[in-house]
Amino acid sequence: MGPMDVFNSLPPDQQKQVVDLGLKATEKLSNGIFKVLGYRFEAKHMKAMAEAEAYKIKALADAKSYEINTIGEAIRNNQDLPMAFNNGDTSLSIDTTNTEQLIQRSNYRLQYQQARKEHNIESVIGKTVLELGDSSLDSVEEIDPDWLTRFFETVEDISDEQVQTLWARILAGEVLKPRTYTYRLLSVLRNISKNELGIILKIAPLVCGDVILNEHEAFKLKEITWQDISILEDMGIIKDGSLQIRGLELASGETKIFMQTSKYAFVFTNTGENYINHMIDVLDITETGKKIFGLANIELNMGLIKKSLEKLFAQYNELTIFASEITGKTNDRIFVSNKHLFDIDKKK
Repeated sequence: MGPMDVFNSLPPDQQKQVVDLGLKATEKLSNGIFKVLGYRFEAKHMKAMAEAEAYKIKALADAKSYEINTIGEAIRNNQDLPMAFNNGDTSLSIDTTNTEQLIQRSNYRLQYQQARKEHNIESVIGKTVLELGDSSLDSVEEIDPDWLTRFFETVEDISDEQVQTLWARILAGEVLKPRTYTYRLLSVLRNISKNELGIILKIAPLVCGDVILNEHEAFKLKEITWQDISILEDMGIIKDGSLQIRGLELASGETKIFMQTSKYAFVFTNTGENYINHMIDVLDITETGKKIFGLANIELNMGLIKKSLEKLFAQYNELTIFASEITGKTNDRIFVSNKHLFDIDKKK
């Protein structure tokens, strides 16, 4: 699904919000793009520009892609050898001794590559506008032109829809709050493959803030292998050494938040008389990893998290656990909703 499909699927009131030129976030994005790329990508022109560019690219691709691939291979292997290629109804003659035609074919290839790069950039920009919606700015600081230049140098070569969506979320986040995403993160994502993205999306529903609970059944249900974990280590998303230890210490009657995300808290209470000191295995997520999993924008699988906690703390009948949405924070306190997403209480 392309950005225009997403746009057209929105309710009319949300479409109006997206194309409203008064949106500060969209205006800031437009100004940054103008400084770096030399043109404005106004929200009100988004639909027309994207549709026109998509049509142009498709027509050019249909006419030239097969020819270009064949020509490129022939030129690399046979610099001065005339060739003829036949495949059913399709035939192609290549005369590499004709310099004028060789230059013309080279120009076709360069034009196609440049058009494809431009299409990729504008596709990401279109997705970014949709991501911004009616978001309010966290900062009036302008986007760093050097950061934006590096960003567009990367996305010009990315045509996969899912990967483009990740990059659009990065750009939207940088518009709202500059310096949110480091050059290191851009470097990691620049080389991300379809397979690696699949692993990230597969494991994202089990990410609890800065850790992933090491629970065999949950991994098995999500078809997560230790090879997957090793790949995430190599990418710098999970800390080297894989398994780490996280301890829970609770005095009688004490309550603690054992894990938390930006939205949810997992609250543990010792309702018994004995002191609890228990260690479990977890996978520690790096700062880069937290950003990338955040970009995946996938909700926690609360059912699997509950089952994992039940197994990891099965020996403590006096331990109660619940998960709730975080409703507020101060410097030293976190407030949670009275409506629990799940409860674990063995005494009930």
